[in-house]
Amino acid sequence: MSKKSKKQAKRGTFALCITAGLVVGVGLGPFVGNMLLSVVIFGLLGIGAGWVFTHRTRS
Repeated sequence: MSKKSKKQAKRGTFALCITAGLVVGVGLGPFVGNMLLSVVIFGLLGIGAGWVFTHRTRS
C-alpha cells in the first residue's frame, strides 16, 4: 500500500466515523429531548472513535 493510499484510507475512516456519529445523533435527538445537544455529543463520540481507529497501534 502506498503512502498516499494509506493517508486517504485514514481520512476515509475518520470521515465515516464522524458521519456515523452525526447520523446517530440526529436519529436519537427526539429521545434525548434536545436535537442540538445530541448531535454535538454523538459528533464528538464519532470524532473520538475515528481518532482511536486511525491511531491504534498494531501489535
